[in-house]
Amino acid sequence: MEETSCSECKEVFHNHYDIIQVLGHGSFGVVFHSRRKRDNQQFAVKRLDLDAATLPLAAREIDTIISIGRHPNYILFEEVFWNEHHTQPAGHLYITMELCERITLREWLKENQDAFSRPWILLKDWMLQLAGALDHLHRNNFIHRDLKPANVFFQRKTGFRKLKIGDFGLATRAIAVLKDNEDNETEPNNHTGGAGTPYYMAPEQAGNVYDEKVDIFALGLICAELIIINTPSSDLCTNDIIRSGQWPIAWMDYPDALQFLSQLTHLDPVKRPTAGQILMHPFLQ
Repeated sequence: MEETSCSECKEVFHNHYDIIQVLGHGSFGVVFHSRRKRDNQQFAVKRLDLDAATLPLAAREIDTIISIGRHPNYILFEEVFWNEHHTQPAGHLYITMELCERITLREWLKENQDAFSRPWILLKDWMLQLAGALDHLHRNNFIHRDLKPANVFFQRKTGFRKLKIGDFGLATRAIAVLKDNEDNETEPNNHTGGAGTPYYMAPEQAGNVYDEKVDIFALGLICAELIIINTPSSDLCTNDIIRSGQWPIAWMDYPDALQFLSQLTHLDPVKRPTAGQILMHPFLQ
């Protein structure tokens, strides 16, 4: 409990929440399971250890979350607490969010390696959920940029049937509107190159000119892992094969899925479907 409590944050946070257990650590800080005292509701709380350099980045993430808005397939955010420390040039930002199941889609894929545990009706529903979440995100002019199984969670008490996309730390505006421009002209789609997880990045994401179709490429890879049994996400050459415009040998055993997957992972982002088009794709009907 010592690693989660902070004497300087007692009034701001700890007087309102009890810490139950640590859920995970990262370079950003710690995530823990907590209970709100006033109503006994349980949440996941991400505590960010911030200084003058990292505070603006965290503020940007909060602004992004607010701007994107709520969706049933996003992790819901409840409230935010900030406390500036007086004993050192730093502070803690607490982000209270929906508590999900302990395992992510990444662990689920590793634990369910047979067709019996992957009924098509369930997989199809999951792919539609993810496409619907991306459709909302893209319609609000945002790109996730780090869509991967480790960032897909399960809503509690739904029997692992409802998915939740989380971690919008790398999300960015798809198109930036120039300030003080009466005609609402837009800037080119210039973004930070290499932002994301290499295994799930679209080829163009290595550069700085790309759009929301990078999320569609990542979705295609996730769909492949769902549909194709024993497609190891640790096989680092798989994505290199797809980037070259070819298909992994394992995909050839699934001719019905190959056309769908090849569309989502097309090397030309213009030829990839939009998230809205994926929702209407015959393969998922």
